[in-house]
Parts: sequence; C-alpha cells; structure tokens
Amino acid sequence: MEFDFKSHKPVISFKIAFFIIMSVFFLSILLVKRLEGIGWLDSYLLVIDSMTHAHFGGYPTNNTTKLLMSFLTIFGVGVLVYAISFITEMLVSEDILEKMGVRGINKKINNLSNHIIVCGYGRVGSVVGEELLRNNIPFVVIENNEEIVKKLRDSNVLAIYGDATSSDILRKSAIDKANFLVTVLGDDSETIVVILAAKEINPKIRIIVRASSENMSHRMFQVGAERIISPEYVGGLEIAESILHKHISKSKGIVTKEDME
Repeated sequence: MEFDFKSHKPVISFKIAFFIIMSVFFLSILLVKRLEGIGWLDSYLLVIDSMTHAHFGGYPTNNTTKLLMSFLTIFGVGVLVYAISFITEMLVSEDILEKMGVRGINKKINNLSNHIIVCGYGRVGSVVGEELLRNNIPFVVIENNEEIVKKLRDSNVLAIYGDATSSDILRKSAIDKANFLVTVLGDDSETIVVILAAKEINPKIRIIVRASSENMSHRMFQVGAERIISPEYVGGLEIAESILHKHISKSKGIVTKEDME
C-alpha cells in the first residue's frame, strides 16, 4: 500500500471526462431549443431521451435536430456508462480517501517554513519527534516503513512515506524552506547520501546526524554535516559519569532503582 500520491492523472481524467459530458449535454440542449423553437424543459427532455433511451415521446421536427438526436442516441449511452463506471471506480477505490488525505498533508507541508525534517523514525528518531512535539516545534518525518507513517498520520504528525536518500522525497518535505535536517537512519552510507542530497537542494540547511562509525563521521563533516551524534558514545559517557561522580543523571533515558520503586 503506497502512501505517496505520485500522480493526479485519475482525477484529471475524471475532470476532463466530466467537462466533455457536461459540455455536450448543455450544448445539445441549447441547439435543440434554438432549432426546434421549444422551451428549455422540452429541450432538456429531448436530449435526455436521446442519451438514455428513456422514450418520453417527443420527436424533433428539424432535420439538424434529428441528426443531433441520432448522434446522442448512438454515443450518449456509451458516454454516460463511461462516466458512471469512472465515478464508481473512484468511489470504491480502497485508497481514494487516503489519497485525499495525502493531498491535505502535502498542502500542510508546503505551507511550512523554518521547520525541522527528521529522516527515520526508529528508536532515536521517535525520541527526537516526541521532544519536538512537546515543544511545539513544527517538523516533518520521512520514513520508509508504511505502518509507522500511518500511525504518525493518525496522530496528526506530518509524515512522508519514502526513501530519505531520494531528492524527490526530500523536496516533498519542503526542505528548501527548512532550518534543520536530522538524520537518524542507522546506516552511515545512506546518511552521507542524504546529506549530499539535502545540501544540493538547500545549501543553508543545518544538518545533525546519527553516526555509528568514527571513520564515517569525518566524511559526514566533509560533505556538510554540522553536528554528529553517536548514541552509543553518548550512552557510554553517561554511564562513566554516573560511576565517576557517584550520581545518576535524571535525564529521561536513565532509570534508577528509586524510579522503579
């Protein structure tokens, strides 16, 4: 199930089909009224009669009108059947409401500015997101797990389903207007690709990344990362600090025996 609404072609096709049908319908009514010299209602009934074979009993007197009615009789039913089937297909489509929702999400994202983009919403990314939510800081999540994206959207969090290494996906997050990009993908190679793509689109964006390898950290700085965090290293420092200073930090990520009692 794809959350990314990649194409508006079905909706465009429907609009075109609807426009053509309505144009033929109203133009036919106008022509019948003018050629037959009858009222709007009678003209309407004649056109409906020809397009649907309803057999109201009216019969045109003008030869041009007769040709027009013949055309509508032959092609009118086919046009109506096509329109009805097209509308039905859209209404019963499993993801039509979802697509409409994605449009709304995309519109909200496009209206953002000076926001933060979080690439990856695993254990680290979710902590970042929770803190941003708690402080009412606008952000957009890019995540390639559709279940996570669905849960985020159900919680009114702006989330995009896709690969953060893709420039197209980054553009959908309004990266050109963002202040920060946080990358916590867990794969250093992918992180470097994200940094390069982000800097290409928005050279001024500030980038904070999660890194696993010290060697890769140097490369991340070289390609544009401003700050690099190693959760394992930070966690190790917290443990060492707790031992050396004989106290336990009261940060949310550390639980003491007293907290459990």
